[in-house]
Amino acid sequence: MRLQTLLIAIVLSLLLSACAQTRVMDTWKTDQPVTNKPDKVAVIAVLPDALMRKAVEIDVAKVLVKKGTPAVAGSEVPGMSGGIRGEIDVNVATEILKSANVDGIVVMFYTGGGESEGYVRSDYWAEYVGSGVGYSWGTPYFTDVYTVRQGEGYSDFRMTAYVESSYYDMETEKPVWRIVTFTKDVEHTDAADDIAHQIASEMRSAGLN
Repeated sequence: MRLQTLLIAIVLSLLLSACAQTRVMDTWKTDQPVTNKPDKVAVIAVLPDALMRKAVEIDVAKVLVKKGTPAVAGSEVPGMSGGIRGEIDVNVATEILKSANVDGIVVMFYTGGGESEGYVRSDYWAEYVGSGVGYSWGTPYFTDVYTVRQGEGYSDFRMTAYVESSYYDMETEKPVWRIVTFTKDVEHTDAADDIAHQIASEMRSAGLN
C-alpha cells in the first residue's frame, strides 16, 4: 500500500510539472545568515505600463500574503506609482520605501521573452451554386455560377517571458535570494500567480515568513 501511494504521488508530481507554465531557470541565495524577518514587503514589478505594473504587483502581493508574507504592491506606496522603465533610482526608492516602513522588497525585472507564431493556412475551393443569366450587348445567356469557399485555418500566438525576481533586505540593503523564471503561453493572471508561488517558496526557504 505504501509503495502504491508513493507511485501515485510521483505520477501526480510529474503531471503537475508537465502542466506548469512557469519554471525556475536559475537560483541564487546569500551565504550570510538571514535574521531580519520583514514586517512589510513591497512588491515592485519593473514594467513600463503603469496599469500592468500595478496589476502584477497586486496579484503577486495577494499570493504572498496568503503564504504568510506581509506584502503590499509597490505602486500603492506614496511616491512609487507609475510605470518603471529599465532601472530604478535606488537611492530615491530606498528613502521613499523606508519612509513607508517597508523593510523588505521583492523586485521583478522582466528581462526577456517575446512572441512566436504558429500558422496553418486555410483551404480554399470553388463550389458550384447553380446557373445564372448574363447579358452581352443586351442578349441574355446562361452560365454556371461558382463561389469560393474557405475552410478552417488558424493563427496561434504564444507569448513567453523571463522574469528575474530578487528579495532585498532594506536594513542591510543587500540581496538575500534571486530566481529567474521562464513562463510560456503568457496570460497576465496565470503568469503572475505562477511566479508569485515561486517567490513565496523562496521566502519560506530563506526563513523570511
